[in-house]
Amino acid sequence: MGIIVKRCALLLAAGLFLTGCGSEPVKSSGAKERIRVERPPCAPNPGLLPGRSFEPPLDTVRAAAANALLAKIAACEPLPYDHDAIIFQNREGLLPPQPRGYYREYTLVIPGRAVGDAPQAVAVGTRTLVTGDIRSPRGPERLVIGEGRRIYYTPDHYANFIELRIVR
Repeated sequence: MGIIVKRCALLLAAGLFLTGCGSEPVKSSGAKERIRVERPPCAPNPGLLPGRSFEPPLDTVRAAAANALLAKIAACEPLPYDHDAIIFQNREGLLPPQPRGYYREYTLVIPGRAVGDAPQAVAVGTRTLVTGDIRSPRGPERLVIGEGRRIYYTPDHYANFIELRIVR
């Protein structure tokens, strides 16, 4: 127990938030432990509340899914996946360069799409992109948000990005 508390104190002092660093001890199986980063603290963000539409426009299913996700993010409601709200590192270099921590990624769950579904054409304004295969429950579609105000949609797990603007 003492080792766990010491490890957590050191990691928290370094500014990292880890699972198992709360009141419940983490039991070690003796095998290599996998450390998962928790979601950062959330501050309500009314700027992400849904509007009438997006510019460029998304199809109605994706627009509804994006609005529902943005409403949850804006209100600091729980998100379904551990990787939601983690730092997006922009390794692909397709978004404007920004300091680490500027971008956060969120899973855009599309109703009716399931693991094993084939890629699907998606119209975003005048562009037509293709989603990736759905290989996991999270699927390939994401919203990446920069500093809580710039919203980027990727249908294909970071191969293409389109900046979206909320139309009020």
